[in-house]
Amino acid sequence: MPIRPIYGNWNSVDFLDKIDKYILCTMEEPWEIIKPKLSKFPIKTIFNKYMDINHLRLTYNNSEAIIEDSIAIVGIGGGTACDTAKYLTWKSKKQGHTDIDLILIPSIISVDAFLCSSIAVRDNNKVNYIGDSYPEKILIDYELIKSAPKFLNRAGVSDTISITSALGDWLISRKQTNERFDKTVFNEAKKIAIDLMDARNKIRDVSEEGIKALIEGFFREVDLCEKWGNARPEEGSEHFLAYCIESITHDHYIHGQLIGMNILISLYLQDKMAEFSIDEIRQFFSDIKLDISPQSNKIPLEVLREALNSVEKYVKNENLMYSIYNSPNLKLDDKKIDEIIQFIKTI
Repeated sequence: MPIRPIYGNWNSVDFLDKIDKYILCTMEEPWEIIKPKLSKFPIKTIFNKYMDINHLRLTYNNSEAIIEDSIAIVGIGGGTACDTAKYLTWKSKKQGHTDIDLILIPSIISVDAFLCSSIAVRDNNKVNYIGDSYPEKILIDYELIKSAPKFLNRAGVSDTISITSALGDWLISRKQTNERFDKTVFNEAKKIAIDLMDARNKIRDVSEEGIKALIEGFFREVDLCEKWGNARPEEGSEHFLAYCIESITHDHYIHGQLIGMNILISLYLQDKMAEFSIDEIRQFFSDIKLDISPQSNKIPLEVLREALNSVEKYVKNENLMYSIYNSPNLKLDDKKIDEIIQFIKTI
């Protein structure tokens, strides 16, 4: 079960000034905001932008000499900073340093990485999850988060609202493969998505109430998936198309914007098997002022076309969970892809 975050205003500064020794994994933007407010500083500051496994191993090797028991490893930033801190903590404990506290302080809530124990790394341009790293504390600093661009914080909703298309995939798999299914878990996931849509105005404004709504959505979704045993209630074809696009371009995207676009594509393909209306989800993204168009994602339409041509083979080769892309009822031919391209140009 994920630990409950602690909410406050500049609670990150108050906490860091009380730590004896810590290594900081961060990015330039949040560090420029936090640093002038601190009276105590980390023994080492790591600015990491890459989650490639070989780069992470090198990062650990370059820090190993100063890692000792009773030290803290702090991640301040987005998913990369938090996952870097998680990796260094995990690696340190594997090397015998058992008394190390992991502290995570998201400066932006564009992904749910700070609540997930698994560590997302890239190996040969593919996302893999290695090990588990459990934080001692997760601090939600409203003032720090509000310092980030609003559209990046709004984008975080997609990592939870993906429930809306993931549930359709689950229903398809239940019908076509008799996959394990639980109506209580299904309904709980659906309620998480509905609650987020009810908070749309607060999320749009990135107010303290909106930030808390996003965090609580993350928390409930991560907790539900851990109890269920996998990510089926919130991850499906919308994420798989994103992985396929990334495998083609080897580029990095704003995760929430890419997933948001793919949610609409999944709902379009699921058609009558979709659990949520495509119009209500499109309206939700519009209401929170999150641009999920191919242009905002910096994805040329020819790349999207290539991904749609490849995605059925990709999900089978990668042994991803059964989704609309596995369904024998889907005919993802040139005509259908043309339809999707025309549809996605309208969002």
